[in-house]
Amino acid sequence: MDNSNKKPLLCLGMAVPVALWVGVILYYSVNLPWYDDFDPFPDFLHKWITSGSVSERLALLFQPNNEHRMVIGKLATVGYYWVTGQLNFTFLHIGAALFTLGTLVVFWRAFKRSGLNGWYFLPVPFLLFQLQYHLIFLWAICGWQHQPVVFFVVLSMFLLSGKRFTGALLAGVCATYAMSSGIFVWPAGVAVLLLRSQYKQLAAWIAVGGVAVSLYFYGMSAQGNESSFAFFAQYPHLSVLGFFAFLGGLFDFFPEKSIVVRSALPVLMAFIAMIWVAIWLWRQLTPWLARTFGLFRNAADNANRVGESNFNAFLVGIFGFLLVEALVIGLLRPRFGFFVMIVSNYKIYPALFLIVTYLSFVGSTQSESVRKLALRGAALVALVIWGLSIYSYLPVISERRKYYMVNGYNQEHNGFGLGHVPYSEGARYVDSMMKFLVKKGVYSYPKEGNALGRQVNALTMAFPVDRQVTVEHREKAIYLNDPEGTISPARSTGEYAFARNGQRLYFFKMEPHKYAGRNFFKQYDKGFDIEIPHSSLLPGTYDLGIVNVEGAGLKGGVLGKVTIP
Repeated sequence: MDNSNKKPLLCLGMAVPVALWVGVILYYSVNLPWYDDFDPFPDFLHKWITSGSVSERLALLFQPNNEHRMVIGKLATVGYYWVTGQLNFTFLHIGAALFTLGTLVVFWRAFKRSGLNGWYFLPVPFLLFQLQYHLIFLWAICGWQHQPVVFFVVLSMFLLSGKRFTGALLAGVCATYAMSSGIFVWPAGVAVLLLRSQYKQLAAWIAVGGVAVSLYFYGMSAQGNESSFAFFAQYPHLSVLGFFAFLGGLFDFFPEKSIVVRSALPVLMAFIAMIWVAIWLWRQLTPWLARTFGLFRNAADNANRVGESNFNAFLVGIFGFLLVEALVIGLLRPRFGFFVMIVSNYKIYPALFLIVTYLSFVGSTQSESVRKLALRGAALVALVIWGLSIYSYLPVISERRKYYMVNGYNQEHNGFGLGHVPYSEGARYVDSMMKFLVKKGVYSYPKEGNALGRQVNALTMAFPVDRQVTVEHREKAIYLNDPEGTISPARSTGEYAFARNGQRLYFFKMEPHKYAGRNFFKQYDKGFDIEIPHSSLLPGTYDLGIVNVEGAGLKGGVLGKVTIP
């Protein structure tokens, strides 16, 4: 395949998904924490600022956040604070995204070892830079857990397969202290070193890995994972299905359907892919069996050439990491609900699985015609996944940003809104912590929410009578329904309910109606509604209304009065 004159076209093709992905992050990122973000970022920085000793600050870096130690993410937070004096979540989104860009670079460098034409790499960026895992690249805690882990694991396997042992060890330690999944870099490295019969390095790898993992878990609780074994004993089939669903997660094309419908295609596609993966891994194993035990000697000559190449050793390491990860997730997570197997913030791993499955095939086949056919098939699959991710998830990303924006206003002015139950103990702690950071000049809330608040406070007109909005007063909530509202990918266009009096203004993001028609890929239908719990409003009488925001313009008005006892 001689395409030397088409290299600019190849670069342009690979740049398209990367550019769109980066553009989505820059356009939809909002400088706000959400729920689990508070522990490793605002709370950590609050304690860091008020800590008086180096030992206390070092302990904060390694302090567990649930079942993870996020040393890499905390170091980034502290580094940005030292340089700017600020805590900024848009920086955290962008900074974490750089690790995924780095993952692409490492894959490209590993791919070049194969000697294949660059066009065979084309499906990789389309699989890696799609929008299904938006809860990773637009949620700071997930971004600084999963993206550094993937990068450091991939980098470690690249260095290890290239016989740069010290660098591989260092990258492995970094993967370990990005989050708990990073510990699976060590069994992956064992597979690479064992198959290459590098036993001295294998002993050192196990020793360093043992120390790193032991220190990682030192002082940590079981986080309730012991109940996962009891669940597995009762429902072992869910763990088996979960293993395949996790690896096939990019084929979750129907996210609003029942979990049985959603998970069927991921399980099936991963099962099919695993047939090839098992065959390919067996081919990597037979040279080692021939050298070590004298088995399968007839296959040794051919397998040696493949199994000892740096590129295939790199792929063995990535497969090792992913298969161990899938086994552990399949064992520990089904008790939370099977949907967890294909949740958005895991979907960077099935992207990695499809990439290495494809590369293992095109790198091992000796037939150029078969290789070209594989390229066409993989390119088609990658384009379908990439295109459907835009169609299905861009509206979700847009609506989620608008939800953050108005709840940032609630957090700033009402003491809740970014993930905690209104007026709960947790919400009060978060409120005091955020007020401390604002007072210190470390954090500033986005200006959009306050601009909208000023407009709504000045609004006096009644809601247009020609709009068929209904208000239903339920026992413990107020239900609003607007059957005519339409969603927009524009971040400055949205529909919000509000409740205001002379003391307070509350915002509530109107939720788009779920689509229930024949288009399996469509998530939202025309219309918005919202149920406002009485518990989210302090007692008093409020003006209740709805506003439609389009850029700097605002339409809507007051629907009537509501009294909260």
